[in-house]
Amino acid sequence: MKRASAIMLIFLLSCFGLSQATQENDLWLLLSSYEDVGITSKDLAFFLATHGFSARPEPSYVVVKLNDSREVYVTPNGAAPRLGDLWMSPPDMQSGPVQVISSDAIRINLTYRRSDNESFIKTISRYQIFPVTPLGMCYDGSQKLQESYKSLGYGSVYMYDPSGFDSRGHLWVVVEDNDAPDTWLAVDSYYGPITEDDYYYQAQYSFADFKYLESINPQWRLA
Repeated sequence: MKRASAIMLIFLLSCFGLSQATQENDLWLLLSSYEDVGITSKDLAFFLATHGFSARPEPSYVVVKLNDSREVYVTPNGAAPRLGDLWMSPPDMQSGPVQVISSDAIRINLTYRRSDNESFIKTISRYQIFPVTPLGMCYDGSQKLQESYKSLGYGSVYMYDPSGFDSRGHLWVVVEDNDAPDTWLAVDSYYGPITEDDYYYQAQYSFADFKYLESINPQWRLA
């Protein structure tokens, strides 16, 4: 994310205090749910207006006015994934725009294929003493897991269910089996490796870097 502008993303999420999805998140999910290679800024503004957003087309982007009077900006992105990219400042500013999120940073509603490699499962289990953190501290625990497995040469992805654990939200990781690419073992920072529960192999959101958790429900401030 560029930092040339004085604006940056922040949002501190807690397993015990997750807020409801914001209007920014609704906008991002709407953009992520459709594709149109040839969509123009005028077409995009009309599309957003039909879905309840206050949208005004400019020559190369769309200005969306939120309910609290703040404005965000959407640029049609052609053949790239999603209808457009979401920005916090006008894309034609001389200082350069600050993009809210890269187009492929967060994946939606993916299911990961479970590894049945017993040797891999045993190896991953031995690397940690569970629980890594107390129950309810899944954000801290998942970061520790991801950092540990990464240092050992394993790829891992964060999985996030905003409605999990009685609507407090739940975060865990899936670790890739190096001997069988694209097969994974889910690991919960409290319960440890999960080999049977399908819940842990699919999630509304998945992302490779913890910082993208901030973008699921963004709020902004001046840096």
